[in-house]
Amino acid sequence: MDLVKKTQRSVYATVGAAAWVMDAVRAIPDQMGQAWEQRSQWMDRAGEAYDDLAGRGHAIMGGARQEVQDRVGQVGEAARRIPGVALAEGKMTGMVVDADQLPIADYDSLTAGEIVQKLRALSQRELQMVEGYERRHRARATVLHRIDELLAKS
Repeated sequence: MDLVKKTQRSVYATVGAAAWVMDAVRAIPDQMGQAWEQRSQWMDRAGEAYDDLAGRGHAIMGGARQEVQDRVGQVGEAARRIPGVALAEGKMTGMVVDADQLPIADYDSLTAGEIVQKLRALSQRELQMVEGYERRHRARATVLHRIDELLAKS
């Protein structure tokens, strides 16, 4: 009889354990759902924090960039007051600018004669710029000769 009672207890324990496992297994989807919801909330918060931090970084860098540009502009203006610097700057700028950045509108569509007529109105720096551009592109003797004459007069 003792064996029957032990077996009966084992069966009850097994059935109880199985019921507990089944309850735990049934609860897993709810727990997983809650865990995913919490994960999603944390990811949203992390994304918001990142966006906020990135925005602040852009604002700081934008302000710093503007300050550097302002300082460079001030240094450039001061340097241009040194004799010869403005002319050298104009010549170097002319070597790298595009036609739409020249002080003569529609430069590439003008003839040499039309350009020569407009040169008198330019500053020394602008003449140097046009000379650098002209040498790099078409190197028209008429234009370059007139620029040399105007630069020699000053």
